[in-house]
Amino acid sequence: MSAEATSILLFSDTHIGFDHAPNNKPGKNRRRGPDFFQNFKYVIDKAIELKVDYLIHCGDVFEKQSVPTFLVDQTYAEFLRIANAGIKLVIVPGNHERSVLPPSLFLNHDNIYIFDSPQTFSFPDLSVSGFPYYRGDIRSLFPSYKEEIESQLNPENFNLLCVHHAIDGVKAGFNFFEFRNRKDTLDINDLPGQFDLILSGHIHKHQILNTTNSMGDSVPIIYSGSTERTMFDEIDEVKGYHTFKVEGKKFKHQFHPITTRSMHRIDLKSKSIQVEQVADFLVEQIANFDRDSIVQLIAEEEAILYELSRLKTNGFFANTMNITISGFSVLHRFKQE
Repeated sequence: MSAEATSILLFSDTHIGFDHAPNNKPGKNRRRGPDFFQNFKYVIDKAIELKVDYLIHCGDVFEKQSVPTFLVDQTYAEFLRIANAGIKLVIVPGNHERSVLPPSLFLNHDNIYIFDSPQTFSFPDLSVSGFPYYRGDIRSLFPSYKEEIESQLNPENFNLLCVHHAIDGVKAGFNFFEFRNRKDTLDINDLPGQFDLILSGHIHKHQILNTTNSMGDSVPIIYSGSTERTMFDEIDEVKGYHTFKVEGKKFKHQFHPITTRSMHRIDLKSKSIQVEQVADFLVEQIANFDRDSIVQLIAEEEAILYELSRLKTNGFFANTMNITISGFSVLHRFKQE
């Protein structure tokens, strides 16, 4: 690519606030919140290191609409660092933040652009269109959104559409569930319109779909995926971010993996194990796990479940691990942290 190429970094679904201590103080049991912020900051650092022209976040910056103020401030401080580096930051609010980011004076920076309605941000070399997550029948509504934002496009620019939605054909989960023909899913036949590239968040699995424009050219739909694993359905998924180099109407792109902590499942449901054998069985199972692992213990018998909870409470597992016990039928009798 020539020196005039426009550079873009895409990431999404950072879920800041996931399993974070409300007071930001470490407790008895390790929480995963710092993992999420660490990977978020890693991507911010990469964008600055690479000196990209644009950083695009395709939604779910935060885990929920209301997160502790200190986390909002820390997150926006990183956004401000990007903006002060001369990088234009474009954000699509997602469903977890209920389509609106927490307010802050930090967001008033001239280099920060947030989709609070269907619109197009026009830059000298790029047009970036999008809209916040719509909780409803987006399938029916999208054609009117598209008409509105396409009317603002510069046909000479490279035109991006950024959304936070499932699109027909996208897959998620360990069983690769495919979204298609749903009210909360964009009709792939409505795409790409006049857009040269489509970027989306919402689906945590990195993947690329393809649609075709009126000229018969293939237009990629790129999901960069989340930057951390939020659930065990994502146990085998590689997390990361995407970079792009754009020249005229052509572009090259690359996915960049991020190092994440290993995840493991130990299923005791199908094992003929007595309560007194549980500890020895677990010692054998976790012998080759990283001490930093995230582990899910699955059981069905109440006696086994309570033995697992006893071992967890009594420090049987390394305190560097995250241990989740799944299968309790009487949840109110045991509080998992």
